[in-house]
Amino acid sequence: MGAVVRETAPPTPPRADLERIWPYIPGRHRTEIMRDYGVRDVLKLASNENPLGPSPRAVAAIAGLGSQAHQYPDSQAVALRAALADRHGVSPEQIVIGNGSVECIDLVARAFLRPGDQAIVGFPSFPRFQIACQVVGCEAIVAPHQDWRFDLDGVVSAVGDSTRVVFVDNPCNPTGTHIGPDDLATFLDRLPPELLVVLDEAYHEFVPRELLLPDEIERIERGENLVLLRTFSKAYGLAGLRIGYAITRAETARAMNRVREAFNASVYAQAAALAALDDQGHVRDVVESVSTERDWLAGELARLGFPTIASETNFLFTELGPDAAGLNQGLLERGIIVRPMYAPGIETWARISIPQRADGQRLISALEELVV
Repeated sequence: MGAVVRETAPPTPPRADLERIWPYIPGRHRTEIMRDYGVRDVLKLASNENPLGPSPRAVAAIAGLGSQAHQYPDSQAVALRAALADRHGVSPEQIVIGNGSVECIDLVARAFLRPGDQAIVGFPSFPRFQIACQVVGCEAIVAPHQDWRFDLDGVVSAVGDSTRVVFVDNPCNPTGTHIGPDDLATFLDRLPPELLVVLDEAYHEFVPRELLLPDEIERIERGENLVLLRTFSKAYGLAGLRIGYAITRAETARAMNRVREAFNASVYAQAAALAALDDQGHVRDVVESVSTERDWLAGELARLGFPTIASETNFLFTELGPDAAGLNQGLLERGIIVRPMYAPGIETWARISIPQRADGQRLISALEELVV
């Protein structure tokens, strides 16, 4: 029997269900638009990036490291976990560092979900919840929103014998809506105590304090099966460094860390996050700017006939109407990237990040040209 020539062998087949796993489609990159449309000045309003950028302290922390790219980072992120634990009044053993908070979603799925299990997600909601479930072979049960808000009764009703995890992004991406403290507390108390509830709070800093659940950390300390996800990508302006974290019970954190890649947070990301955490004045400036510009932009969009959903985030969920695809194309040709929605039922909508005023005026001027 002759040897098989590897160069002519058929490709190794991937897992049989791979085509059913939805890839995450990010907002288009600036360089792509420059190349495809010949536009030099690209305004990206598709990924909810911080319009003021990172804290100067974070930038200085990165610069102060010099060239450490050849060194592995602290795999346990000891200093950052200690700082976060001190800030939230928990132990460092209750903090899990992620390559962005999105990695923590994957860690939950890998540590707690198996084929045959079920998890519950809302719709429209952050698509990475469903993707994380699909990757591990878990069934994602979808509870459609009511009036663009989580149908909390629907989620409770969807809980079955195989349900192990409930994913809730609060505020919700892409709608920007938020579950208030009373409704959220009642919802959590109605769920079976053995369920793991993941509250993705990527936009936490933009929510007014009176609308936050005041005892969410205390619930974890009392022994509730709750995972809070936070990120440095939005209000802290460190999206390019990819760093976020989870706050949870120590037992849950240990399980997540067992499936975490050891060096998932770079030297520069850890240093920048530490410095940014120490500059809450910059965060307040970002939140104030976003609030002011969000109100202005919502009013201008409404004037042009594009209604928005009331938002507690740094973006607006905006109805562009039946010509949404044409408007999106027209904006791309003018070097402006928004985030069109493609899922059934929301195809006429787009998510638009909140920019500073000059960039907001550029967007409105472009839309005025397109709707004439």
